Amino acid sequence: MLPDFCKTLPILAVLFILSVSCFSQNIGELSEGKEQIYNTTIVLNFKKNADKKYFSSLGLRNPLAFSPLYLLPPPFISDTSTNLKTVIKTSIEKPTYLTLGQSIFHMEPGDSLNMDFEVLLFTKERYKDSININHGNVFFIWKGPSSLLFDKYFYSITNSLKDLKTADQIAEFTSRESLRSMADSCTALIYKEHPILKRDSSTFETVKKYSVNEVLARLAYRLSFLYANSRDESIRRAIETSERNMLEYASLQEGHYDDPVTLGSYGSVYYFFKEMGLDAQAILERFNSSNDTVKQYVQLSLFNDGMLSEEQKLGLIDKLTYPPYKEYALQLYQDPNRGIIKSGYINNEIRDARLFDVNDKELAFDELFNTTAQSYLLLDFSGSWCKPCLEEMSVYAKTAHLDNSKKVRPIWLFFENDKTKWLNVVERYNLKKENCFLVVGEAGPILQKQFALLFDWEGEFPHYFLFAKEGEIIDKRARPLSIFEENDVDKLPSRVKNKNSGPPLPPPIKTP
Repeated sequence: MLPDFCKTLPILAVLFILSVSCFSQNIGELSEGKEQIYNTTIVLNFKKNADKKYFSSLGLRNPLAFSPLYLLPPPFISDTSTNLKTVIKTSIEKPTYLTLGQSIFHMEPGDSLNMDFEVLLFTKERYKDSININHGNVFFIWKGPSSLLFDKYFYSITNSLKDLKTADQIAEFTSRESLRSMADSCTALIYKEHPILKRDSSTFETVKKYSVNEVLARLAYRLSFLYANSRDESIRRAIETSERNMLEYASLQEGHYDDPVTLGSYGSVYYFFKEMGLDAQAILERFNSSNDTVKQYVQLSLFNDGMLSEEQKLGLIDKLTYPPYKEYALQLYQDPNRGIIKSGYINNEIRDARLFDVNDKELAFDELFNTTAQSYLLLDFSGSWCKPCLEEMSVYAKTAHLDNSKKVRPIWLFFENDKTKWLNVVERYNLKKENCFLVVGEAGPILQKQFALLFDWEGEFPHYFLFAKEGEIIDKRARPLSIFEENDVDKLPSRVKNKNSGPPLPPPIKTP
């Protein structure tokens, strides 16, 4: 999931555009000859024929909240015979989050969704659409470029974190009463955004569950940034206490461990402890008060992040009792690419992603590294639509202290739909133009996917990555450019020269 307050250009359709051709429109029987029963219907009404191609895909959000974030869709058939309408019939066994194009929504088995979809604007630089739900007890957690009310609300919440100056203020802000109030507000905003959503007890509890976990995940993630960027030990201790309190609050909620939102809230707290530099045992100890399913999820996360020995991995597989966890662990263990996919270097997909400079010249991502004289590159993933990004730029603009650094090259990567706004931002904050680049088109989803896979990026903006010029990741959650000092790199531990520096090599082919 995307835990931060500023869900922006999402992991776009290329991450989960699973062509309808992968599943024949005439699918009606299973391989063993049993007829497939489709219990859920989605009707898409289009304003014009050109709209169809933007909503031609069905996907499934990974219920384990691990990579890949999106999975193959459940069994479905698609009828496009009627002009300006597509009818999708699918089969889901339990409440889940489905994806269509850039949208993610919660749906119950047996429900039906009827919605109007129209692309209002689509150019190389800009994209805008419109979604209107006519029927269906569903709620969206992401609607592509369309803004959601609770996203704006979360921005106001997390933006206020920077105004907390004392440990007592942090404790009050993350108290159980405050968390409950924020979740209630989020629930109210979801209902405001979806006026036809039912208010029966079952639907209300589902929305409330989502709200609680989303509040916990986003706050936990943002507090980790405050922790990393604060040098006040009382503030850091207060944040660590708040993370533990949020973990305890999450454990009081009814467990829904096949829901990526629920697991995402635990995952955000897990990553906070991981980024503290704790080892596997110390992280596990932080979850001592959690139930066994959560503890197993943390162990699986440690497995997934390469923090367990081979002996511990085998022992863990035997101990996992939750079937989806065991299945995922077996896949990890049997994967021949284990340990290679996270080699610590940008891969060829990242290197080949296309960017544009302020003169509209196209270049490969790899050229940023090849043409940099400094030993380090500090990447700022941002956008003109992202208020926190602009705030950080305004602070940086007051000093521009890295512009002439001999050690660190600051680079702004703008994930954009609007080139004009991007150039206006560059001018407004007097950013060094040769350090500003536009990410548009297919490069956006490529970079989003690969940085999530290799460097644990969860899609939030702004985000800062520190790389060595050879392409090696140094810090996956670096300090913002506004407070990053040139001499910070002098405090880094000595790097061991990696003979395999560069793109990770494929595993050897096993011969019979």
